[in-house]
Amino acid sequence: MLNWWLTTLSLVGFLVILIGLVLFALKRAVNTEDPHRIDPIPIENDDTEKKKE
Repeated sequence: MLNWWLTTLSLVGFLVILIGLVLFALKRAVNTEDPHRIDPIPIENDDTEKKKE
């Protein structure tokens, strides 16, 4: 019975470590500045200046 508990705990620990490593790799691979550089958020003052012209 103790062997099953140790096996279960080791597999759960391995799964948690694996998920953590995948999330860490994805976090490093995704640059959060890219969306703002590619498609910047419009500024309200910019819209009003275009309407005046």
